[in-house]
Amino acid sequence: MQDRLANLNKATEALRQDWSFLEPYAVPANEVKRRSAVFVCEVEDSGKTTQFYVKIYAHRKHPLQRYLRKGRSQTEARNLLFFSSVGISAPRVLAWGEKRNCIGRIVQEFIITEAVAKTQTLDEFVAEHCHDQEQHEHSAVRIQMVEQLGKWTRAIHDVNFVHEDLKWRNVLARRSAGGAELFWIDCPKGYFAKPGATLDRKKLKDCATLDKVARIRCSKQERQAFVGAYLGEEAAVNQIEELCQKIEDYRRGRFDAKDNFQNKYAGK
Repeated sequence: MQDRLANLNKATEALRQDWSFLEPYAVPANEVKRRSAVFVCEVEDSGKTTQFYVKIYAHRKHPLQRYLRKGRSQTEARNLLFFSSVGISAPRVLAWGEKRNCIGRIVQEFIITEAVAKTQTLDEFVAEHCHDQEQHEHSAVRIQMVEQLGKWTRAIHDVNFVHEDLKWRNVLARRSAGGAELFWIDCPKGYFAKPGATLDRKKLKDCATLDKVARIRCSKQERQAFVGAYLGEEAAVNQIEELCQKIEDYRRGRFDAKDNFQNKYAGK
């Protein structure tokens, strides 16, 4: 674990840039007063014009916010690199940087990532390309996607990483010869945790967060396919059913009070 972290941190540090790196992009960074904003830019990269996203984080809510702490852009850059290292498709990080004041508090930061062409959020993709669970072609794509998500979620959990924001809007999808190609984006909260009950609870939360929209968009069988892929080929039926119930219980206890939001997000 320590070697993995050291290598990830080294690769992340190699992408750090001064604030002046933003100048050619001409983004109105100073106009971002709260939270974050994303700007789309076209850049000459390796001899071709490529679309990039420039995300600006602003920390002006509290005078001690992000005081002597690691920035969100640095964490997000590391996590995207981590995803790629375990076989999860993620956008390429071009650069990240931060601006600190005289006492060491981050006041602004940025991360620049390459746009993934011809993608939609997972929810949009399902609604447009494979909404009919009864149609064989649609069903095959849907099963492929939920199994891919199950395997990827297990891949991060196997090395004690928790995503903390594993939502459908943070998964991109596009059509491919095999059905669909998925990508994970936006992970400024994810971290490596110590083994124990807290980590186990966080892993369950990741699965339940995905289930917030899956319970509306997916059938019971598709959600079981996610859990089966998460547990692996050797998982017994009772193990799959047990974890399905734990995810259901967690989701009901933590998220279902926000049903109106979930239904609105899912297009209901």
